Amino acid sequence: MTLHVLKFGGSTFPSTHQYRSIARYLRRRMARGEQLVVVASGMQGATENVRSLATSIDPAVGTAALHGVLPLADTTGAGLLRIGLEREGVPAALLHGHRTGLVTEAVEDRAAPLLRTELTEIHALLTQGITPVLPGGQGADDQHRPTWLGKNSSDLSAVALAGALGLPEVEIFSDVEGVYSADPYVIDGAQPMPRLRYEDMLALAAHGAKVLHPQSVRLAQEHGVSIVCRLNYGDFTSGSVIGEEGLARSVVVDLRSVVASFGDAETADRAYRHLLEAGAQAHRPAVDGRHLVAVTGGFFDVPRALSEAGLPVSIGSERMVTAVSEAGAAVHIAADEAAARRLGSRLHDELTGVAVMA
Repeated sequence: MTLHVLKFGGSTFPSTHQYRSIARYLRRRMARGEQLVVVASGMQGATENVRSLATSIDPAVGTAALHGVLPLADTTGAGLLRIGLEREGVPAALLHGHRTGLVTEAVEDRAAPLLRTELTEIHALLTQGITPVLPGGQGADDQHRPTWLGKNSSDLSAVALAGALGLPEVEIFSDVEGVYSADPYVIDGAQPMPRLRYEDMLALAAHGAKVLHPQSVRLAQEHGVSIVCRLNYGDFTSGSVIGEEGLARSVVVDLRSVVASFGDAETADRAYRHLLEAGAQAHRPAVDGRHLVAVTGGFFDVPRALSEAGLPVSIGSERMVTAVSEAGAAVHIAADEAAARRLGSRLHDELTGVAVMA
């Protein structure tokens, strides 16, 4: 039998109906002689629903307290998939966070860095013919206390397991079949890229592409694990493979980015360092005559972090647009969301060889 690690993102499960359909798909693969280790995220929007519940009680809820409840969405999702598998006659077991085998540092107030992977329980289940189902992004410290690897870290869980199991690839299922030359919801004409290098994927992720967790790509490169991107419905086709070889020409229009402007380079440098230390994905765009720091993603509270550090800042409606090619990553700053879309479309046409209309 061949062993595979599969990860299903939250978009896979807009309703409970999809747990049955995914379970049937997994059963068919097992009937072909495959053993599976399955990582599941929570239902679509479930993590943010938990966040809303927490902030409805205390809008200023502390990070440690928040990290104590956010992982419950993924635990519930994995538990529901386990139920779906058993409904289809597949023996399965839910491994809660402290049983996933992902050992992390002992931290509560930030994403817990992964230290190592212990496979004893997973191997025991596989030997018994039981399919392990794990909630994404969860581990435990050396004292067996539950920890969280951070937002969107299910990819990291799956890659860590595939690497520890010595597998050549990991399969990541989502609502798109691959990594596109741009966000197809933002840029017309965006197409999936069949193969791209780890370095290209890291550049895209670092500049705001919401495709894969950046640390998961680094870990995949470290272990030589190819990342196979698949659709999470229909024929489950694969559109992109991330590995040692490939070519990426892509544009990232980060409509959730925050661009902060400072009066001088020294203050901007201080802000940049502070934001990095606080865990933000920050950049120092090179724009003539300006001193800028851009933060991708939209989930990090940039004004609050800079205010707490006593750093004067001006934040407007500017957005970051990045073109990634064999020449590297070129960061541009657009005046607002509409300008970012126009700039992204023009850069995408230039990168992909589409004729630009006058």
